[in-house]
Amino acid sequence: MPTLRVGVLMLPGQVPLDLIGPLQVLHSAERIAGSLSIRYFGPSPSLDWLGPLTLSGIEPLPQTPQRLDLLLVPGQYRNAIETALQQICADWLRVHSTSAETIMSVCSGTLLLAQAGLLDGRRCTTHHALLETLSQIAPAARVQGDCIFTEDGRYLTSAGISTGIDTMLHWLMRRCGHALSLAVAREMVLYLRRSGHEPQLGCWLEGRNHVDARIHRLQDALSSRLKHAWSLPAMAAEAAMSERHLRRRFKALTGLSLSEYLTRLRLQLARQLMQETAWSLARIAEEVGLGEDRQLRRAWQRFESGSPREWRRIHRHVDET
Repeated sequence: MPTLRVGVLMLPGQVPLDLIGPLQVLHSAERIAGSLSIRYFGPSPSLDWLGPLTLSGIEPLPQTPQRLDLLLVPGQYRNAIETALQQICADWLRVHSTSAETIMSVCSGTLLLAQAGLLDGRRCTTHHALLETLSQIAPAARVQGDCIFTEDGRYLTSAGISTGIDTMLHWLMRRCGHALSLAVAREMVLYLRRSGHEPQLGCWLEGRNHVDARIHRLQDALSSRLKHAWSLPAMAAEAAMSERHLRRRFKALTGLSLSEYLTRLRLQLARQLMQETAWSLARIAEEVGLGEDRQLRRAWQRFESGSPREWRRIHRHVDET
């Protein structure tokens, strides 16, 4: 992972998880694979945060261009907003937003982007209780209430609280690849990722409601190395079981055969890649361990209606504007 340069806009009334959730994703990525540089800046050198806790050491708003991979704008409790400081930050964003490769807002942070005039004509979202307010502040924005986050060009906006984690995982995948975002999600004991247009990717947790450490170890290995040509002997070796015992034990614990389970995982990753990349079906089939697009279509017919191409045409949400 290259060094990630991140800036965080610090404002009064900040929602703690809006900040900590996304930052935990970044710090986990740093521990697993690379380096991280984070700067915290805002209109005040400190702010009240959580009960008696105070956050200090906040830099002044930079007045020269700051090259950032990501600018994070956490949300704020509405009754704690200081109007004058809010306007200072909106004005600063209007001038300096171009210095960041990507701008990500969490929850009501989207309202500040709207106040700065950055969302006109763009898809965006915020907490469901603030959607009408967002539409009033930015009537030219394309406000969406049916998703947990949106991506439009270099702007990522999320619905709030826990969805900041999903949005940061999405950005990490875009910036550093699926393998790292998957590893981070596993370390954080999360769904491997929720996409912006699905409430959750439950397939990743399907069949995990048991306490057999050997089967969990195998499931982790399958999820992290889907491209691998998994044979029954290889899976049995990973689980440290005989092939016969593994087949019986896996079915009893998960309700699925090993083949069904592995195919479901591969198809879930294929769906994500069809939504989030411009790769050909042949490349996607190879990436998820199905070899070629013909095998992908064959596996698809076992669990889905229609064809992969039809599904992709309906669900694809790679930014096209």
